[in-house]
Amino acid sequence: MVHSPAKPSITKSKATPVATKFAVSYVRVSSAKQSTDDKSGLRRQERDYVRWLQKNPEYTNLDGLEIRDLGVSGRKNVKQGALGLFIKKAEKGEIPANTCLVVESMSRLSREVPKDALELLLRIFKSGLTIAFTEYGGKVFDGQGNDPTWFQLLGGMMQ
Repeated sequence: MVHSPAKPSITKSKATPVATKFAVSYVRVSSAKQSTDDKSGLRRQERDYVRWLQKNPEYTNLDGLEIRDLGVSGRKNVKQGALGLFIKKAEKGEIPANTCLVVESMSRLSREVPKDALELLLRIFKSGLTIAFTEYGGKVFDGQGNDPTWFQLLGGMMQ
């Protein structure tokens, strides 16, 4: 979240800090054919992100950034795809803290075995990001506390 000073009027009053929350869409399809096929999940994932932004007006897209792994397996997206590059940028502090990574589902994020998928989630949280899954209602999740979202995510890892 970035704090920007904003003046509520044109008077000589002091600026009021306004917090800007950022979001970034992550879209993944496994094959190149799926990225061009009208029946693919690509359009659905894009549409879900736009709807999520509409339901969460306190968030704005981070500089038009969209993370796309087209034709990249959910087992290779962290090591060879755009998702891995994005997480590395967050770990280096190049992405604003608390930026929300919006993903359709756990299976779009990872197709790894549950242990590796859990490690990926923990890495995302440790890098200062939050996450929202549109399939699970789009709640912004930061990995803290006893949030029931953990159970949804753990269940999603088993699919």
